[in-house]
Order: sequence, then C-alpha cells, then structure tokens
Amino acid sequence: MTPSEGISVRPQAVAEFDDWPSGIAVSRSGRTFVSFPRLDPQRAPATLVELIGGRAVPFPDDLVNAIDGSDPRHRFVSVHGITIGPGNRLLALDTGAHSTAGGDPTAAKLWVIDLDTNAIAHGIGFGHDVCLPTSYFNDVVIDYNRGVAGTAFISDSGTLGPNGIVVVDLDSGASRRRLNGHASVRVSVPAGFGIATEAGIVAAPPTVDGLAISPDEGTLWWTPLGAYDFFSIDTDILADGTLEDDVVERHVVAHDRRDFASDGLTCDRQGRVYFTDITNGTVQRYLPAERRYEKLLGGERSFHWPDAVWIAQDRQIFVSDSQLDLAPAYNGGVDARERPFRVYRAAIDADPAQY
Repeated sequence: MTPSEGISVRPQAVAEFDDWPSGIAVSRSGRTFVSFPRLDPQRAPATLVELIGGRAVPFPDDLVNAIDGSDPRHRFVSVHGITIGPGNRLLALDTGAHSTAGGDPTAAKLWVIDLDTNAIAHGIGFGHDVCLPTSYFNDVVIDYNRGVAGTAFISDSGTLGPNGIVVVDLDSGASRRRLNGHASVRVSVPAGFGIATEAGIVAAPPTVDGLAISPDEGTLWWTPLGAYDFFSIDTDILADGTLEDDVVERHVVAHDRRDFASDGLTCDRQGRVYFTDITNGTVQRYLPAERRYEKLLGGERSFHWPDAVWIAQDRQIFVSDSQLDLAPAYNGGVDARERPFRVYRAAIDADPAQY
C-alpha cells in the first residue's frame, strides 16, 4: 500500500558515538539506554550504555561490559534488543554471539536489570532446544500481564536458520520456540532479490527481525528484515504451551504488504504500528483500522539506516541510525559508514503502548 505524505516533524540528534547503536529503551522516568551489538571485528568497549548528559556511560557498570572472552556466562557478550519490563526493570537481550550466523548458546541470556538499584537482578538462560548454535536473538518485547512477572517474546533472526519466535516466562525462566522454520519468520524471496536502501540494493536476510506488541497485549507484530512482508498473531495462541505447532502456525496473519523494508518496530497506545523505514530513511506507521501507512517524519531523508524505534512517556520518538547497509557485511567487505553514529528524537502525537 502507498504511504501518505504523513506528518512533518524534525528529528534532532541527542547523542553521537564511535560505534554503531541499535536498541533503544527509555524508562518511565526518562532514563535512556542504548545497545551496541559487538558484530564488528573492533568490538564496542561497552555493549549496553545509559545516556547521561549526551555521554554513553557503561551500564550497569564497566565490569560486566568488559570484553572478556574467558567469562561469557557472567559478562555481556553482545547486547542487541533492549526493553523496559515490569517493576522498573531493563531487560537486555545478550545474543551470546559475534555473528548473526550464531554463537555460544550457553552465553545467550535475557538479563534483568533493576533500575532502582542499577544492578543485575538475574539472567535468564535458554535450553539447547530453544537457543540453537545458529541462533541470533535479535529483538525483545514484553507482555506485562501474562504470568506472574510478565512474558517476553524474542525474535531469532539467525542467518542460517531455522528462525522462530521464543516465548519466555519471566518468573520461572521457562522458554520455548514457536513458529520454528515457519514461512512468516523466514520468508521466501525471488533469487537475486534485494531491498532498496540509500546505498543501493542490499541482500539482507529475509528473517524475522523487529517485534512490536499491541497496547492490549493481545497481538504480536513482526517483520522480516530483507523483505517487505508484515505479520501478526494472537499472543494467547503464541504463548499457549498446550497447543501443537501446526495449530499455532494456522493463526499467523499476513497483512498489507509494504513497499519499504523495515528493521525496528513499536506500537503506540492507539494501536498504530511504527516501522523504521530503511528504504526511505524515515519512520512510517500503519493504521490497522484504516489499513493504510503514513510517513511520520516528513521532508527529506531523515536517517541513513534507521534501526530501532521507541516512544517515550513524554511523547518523544527515539530512533537509532546504524548505517548498516554501509557495513562490510552488506557492502562488499568495505566499511563505508561515517562516524559519528547518532541517536535521534522528535516530538510526536502519540503515547507509548505500555505503562
């Protein structure tokens, strides 16, 4: 469907970095956190930071962020997706990997960090049948009201597959894979297909990437990175451990296909779904009731490769720009990214879906 001209708002840079930023999460009190996945040969010195006065301060401390390959189970390896969970806690998804083709499944964790004490409460690991040697756990969203402590949904976007969505009970730590190898989490694209970006046509993996959860927490939305498709499922179905896989798969809904590729997703309190539009360098949103898209950031191209998106309590939208299409993996082995990398924000007409 063709996007409308949309709403013209101007993003402003709030921080600059030497390393590429991905995940963003803003707490209820306005604390801003950013993740730096360690996928480059030159590892980011801190993979999780808090922005304080525009500076990136390792969070919760330098020690857990220290690069130490001898202790991957007790230190951060590479944090990608981050979000705010119940009880004023930051949830940081450690991939346990330095490659999107997979890593050490025993090092992958969902770290739960108490923002009142600025300390790690605990880390949730994954069974060998949940986090595979080829897994790359990318994005995470939280259903606040499912279970005693909430339920997490995680996208496994490993380039080698099989891909899927992981469901985690945040109280018990129990987890299971859903939609494993399903056509909605690794879509079929024609031979030679690529997505359009500012740098040209990029052959990104057509695997599940960005996730978003509706304000009533009844619907999970997702998109593959290297394709233009868009899917959802009822969270009651996805989280029901008594249902057979084929029953769950029959409840996947394919939505109006976009004409742009997207990396990150979120929802607002009205149920509108937001996409970082890497084709046009902007943010778009989908209005489910009207079955149409609209451009949120108008005017000329606002970003190079908008990565993650977050709506804060004060009606500010935050976007990270990772310039991913200029990274060696997508640019013939050449790093053409321009420093500094940036995180932006802009005032919008929306409240966050949760809390």
